[in-house]
Amino acid sequence: MNKTLRTKFMKYLAFLLIGSIVAGVSYLIVYKVSFLPKGYDIVALQKDSISLKSFNVLGIEKTITTVSFSEKDTWKIDAINYEVNRQKEFLWLLFLLVTLSIILFVYKVRNGLKLWQAIIESKIIFAALPLYIIITTLNRIRDLIY
Repeated sequence: MNKTLRTKFMKYLAFLLIGSIVAGVSYLIVYKVSFLPKGYDIVALQKDSISLKSFNVLGIEKTITTVSFSEKDTWKIDAINYEVNRQKEFLWLLFLLVTLSIILFVYKVRNGLKLWQAIIESKIIFAALPLYIIITTLNRIRDLIY
């Protein structure tokens, strides 16, 4: 009993270490490298205007757009800033969850689980849920800009 408890504890610690590494790498990819597929990043923020860098599907910079607002619409700058930060948070979460689910999927398949059972137990389907929030956030940013 003691040996099985120790092996389970070591597996848990190994998964925790791998999860921490994946979380760190995902953070670096989103926040430091600015890999934001179909996303936006703030270049400059002034009192009545905001400059946004947009990216294509591959995460390569497409254009920089500067949008100016009238005095009654300056609330949109704060809303755009909030939505850009929200997009980055959920993109980080998406990268983290999908990577961990893929690692769990490979682990389960290597341990002899059937394909569909491994898909269900690794929660790959649920890992893609932040994608919905990312899409709604991107639509909200586009609505605020145009």
